[in-house]
Amino acid sequence: MFYGGVSSQTEFASIGAKWYFSYPNSTSNDYVVFESKKDSTIQGKDSRAIDVWLNNTKLVSREYVYQNGDSIFYYNRNYNSFFLLYNFSAKAGDTITVHPAKFKPTKAFFSYDDSITDFKYKILLVDSVQLSGQWIKRQKVTLLKNGLWGFSKPDGKDYYILNKIGSLAYFFGVQSGITPEDKLSICRCYSDSVFEFKNPLWASNCDLISAIIDSKILNNNVVYPNPFDDQLNILMTEPIESVEIFDVNGLKLQVVHQNKESVIINTSVLNKGCFLLRVITKHYIYSKKLIKN
Repeated sequence: MFYGGVSSQTEFASIGAKWYFSYPNSTSNDYVVFESKKDSTIQGKDSRAIDVWLNNTKLVSREYVYQNGDSIFYYNRNYNSFFLLYNFSAKAGDTITVHPAKFKPTKAFFSYDDSITDFKYKILLVDSVQLSGQWIKRQKVTLLKNGLWGFSKPDGKDYYILNKIGSLAYFFGVQSGITPEDKLSICRCYSDSVFEFKNPLWASNCDLISAIIDSKILNNNVVYPNPFDDQLNILMTEPIESVEIFDVNGLKLQVVHQNKESVIINTSVLNKGCFLLRVITKHYIYSKKLIKN
């Protein structure tokens, strides 16, 4: 028996269940597949083993989840312990704490930091939506103030957790910082033996991979000065197609289209603070964090 307790919650991660996610916190168009493979026992708990693949070709890790009633726990092998990931019985106003302080994520988080400061989120409201002929409970969620990891970003968009599927952002949440490509982290598709879901925000095939542009970090010799005042200088070795500046919430503030190797940008319209610069050429996407005095 995979889950215990008396609850109206249907089985989560039934064997054969499959999720397709856009590669989280990334500039590529890769995708991540979670596939529930078999029953397992971890620390005496009846768990479900889930294989995680990048583009269905590279095995990233095997993760484990444990269900107790309406609560779903994930196993973090770095601590040899289970942590609450979803609580489908949570009500509006409730705060869910996955990790209360700094923790080391598993590989399937796709975090390239050795540790993440915390993982908490808040339930804003609870309602239901009809999918594949079934009414599915959903929770609208948001980041806590100054939260660094959760199931949403501070971009004004609506983010949801669905009772049968989990997060519509990413299975293990997303970093609250901006993504240079300015694209959504989403669950593209979900399916099991009796239920299918395709995210209306994803109009292509679940396993679409488009051409991937390499991303590189600019150094201070290419973009200067940093910190800057009202002018930025960019000097590249190939023609610049466009330059974009984002605020810390991922809002695009400035766009400059060019076709030359050097660009001077007037930044007098920007307030003081931190920004992300993205420079696009024919072959690469370059990014750089900047500070305005």
